[in-house]
Amino acid sequence: MKRCLYILLGLVIGGSVLAENKTKLIVGITINQFYPEWLSIYREDLSDGGFKRLLKAGKEVTADYNYLYSQTGVDQTTIYTGLLPSSHGIVAHDWLERLSGKRENNTESKEHWEIGTEDSLRGHAPEHLQALSLGCMMKMNNAFSKVYSVGMNPEEVVLSGGNCADLALWFNEKSGKWVSSQYYADSLPAWVREYNDRLVSDFFVKRGWMPLAEEQDNSLLLKLKNKIGLGSSFYYDIAQAKRKFNTYRVLKATPYANSMVTDLAMAVIEETGLGKDNGVDLLALNYLSLDYMNRDFGLDAKEFQDMVMRLDKDMANLLEFLDTKVGRENYTIVLTFCEARELLPEDLEHMKIQGGYFSVFKAVALLKSYLNLIYGEGDWVMDYDAGQIYLNRELIEKNKLELREVQDRVAEFMAEFEGVGNVYTAYALARNSLAEGKGLLVQNSFSQKKSGDVLFTLLPAWVTELKDAEDNYFRYSKRNKVPVYLYGAGIKGELRKECRMTDILPTFCFLMGMPALYTLTGNSLFAD
Repeated sequence: MKRCLYILLGLVIGGSVLAENKTKLIVGITINQFYPEWLSIYREDLSDGGFKRLLKAGKEVTADYNYLYSQTGVDQTTIYTGLLPSSHGIVAHDWLERLSGKRENNTESKEHWEIGTEDSLRGHAPEHLQALSLGCMMKMNNAFSKVYSVGMNPEEVVLSGGNCADLALWFNEKSGKWVSSQYYADSLPAWVREYNDRLVSDFFVKRGWMPLAEEQDNSLLLKLKNKIGLGSSFYYDIAQAKRKFNTYRVLKATPYANSMVTDLAMAVIEETGLGKDNGVDLLALNYLSLDYMNRDFGLDAKEFQDMVMRLDKDMANLLEFLDTKVGRENYTIVLTFCEARELLPEDLEHMKIQGGYFSVFKAVALLKSYLNLIYGEGDWVMDYDAGQIYLNRELIEKNKLELREVQDRVAEFMAEFEGVGNVYTAYALARNSLAEGKGLLVQNSFSQKKSGDVLFTLLPAWVTELKDAEDNYFRYSKRNKVPVYLYGAGIKGELRKECRMTDILPTFCFLMGMPALYTLTGNSLFAD
């Protein structure tokens, strides 16, 4: 159910279009866990109509997220609110809710159930979002603006669309269908239900995954060759994997996930008339780079190369569709990367750089033993994740200990581990303003209510060890600088070559000819 009184908000803010709209549709695109350098490495193999079109005819800017813990949903929120995690409230994929002692997902809702599925599953909603996002600003400026968000994972979809999205659609791993939440509507629109009846996911499951260049060959022969070790390429039997694990989740680990997002995006444009009326509309698209299988392949793996080629093909199809349905002069693409892939230790090993996987699980096990020796037996650590540790404050108070002293002791202990760079306590972050370096990046991700008692960074050549391939809670990226590509209506003249990611939303506002909200701290990339 909608939470925004669009027309009333528009009257309250008193906003009016500053100038004639320069675009009718903003298409915001994020690609999760992508290695941006692939666009240069495979540039000669890209088609003229896909990424190469954006690279040649568009503008490139290097954007700095300006915080350390880049995770699913966190980056999308920063892009679409124009604020840092310390302000917009989405500081991680999950965090510890101290009152309940349980982890809180950044979008999972206790009040709104999923729609579009027969099972009674908790839905997702932007209930933890503490700031206005682009969609709300658009509707405050023009109540007839439409906002849609599409992607495989609910966290990034919900937080891209924000509180005022007309609909956010994500992939249900059990049914293989597109679903949403009661937060947006009581039931899926008829056109989405009809679209789901086609069950496109089954088509891709049966198809299997082989290199794009070899799809015309005999897939059975290719499959047989690879099974007996004679193949020089690869073939993955997706149908077999789905039977084994009984989930459509297996599609997320293939390039077909992006093809499905693209196909649904085109259906959204067709069915809702995005970019067709006088209001400026938003379509937020969220793509994947093999999702939970991302770490299973080296940077130069054929699987990654094929993923890039197929995503390039999807991009070409999307741009051609936009040209036809919306008009080349009526839409603007803004594409960037979230939770961007870092170089893994095995990638760095080829360059004789020593790194490793930091196991927070082993570190915390030793920390617990240490605290038991110092303070006596007790559950001194309530929870932990890839970069922070939550202490049992109730137990600390019960034992009449100073929280600050315990935080300092834990910080000193964690600093001794190989791979750890810097360690910060919540006490220090809450009471000091760090001006530069890693400390500033940590502070920009810090929330007194949601963050841990001790936060630590890893050295550049080290990454976090995961519980398993599907682990999202312990996964994050330290890579805070990524390219942003802008293409289409309104992208003219000179742009700054470097910016903060919080500058992207004021740039959206400029392209739409609408006022930037007073809460924003960034500045448009366009010169006055």
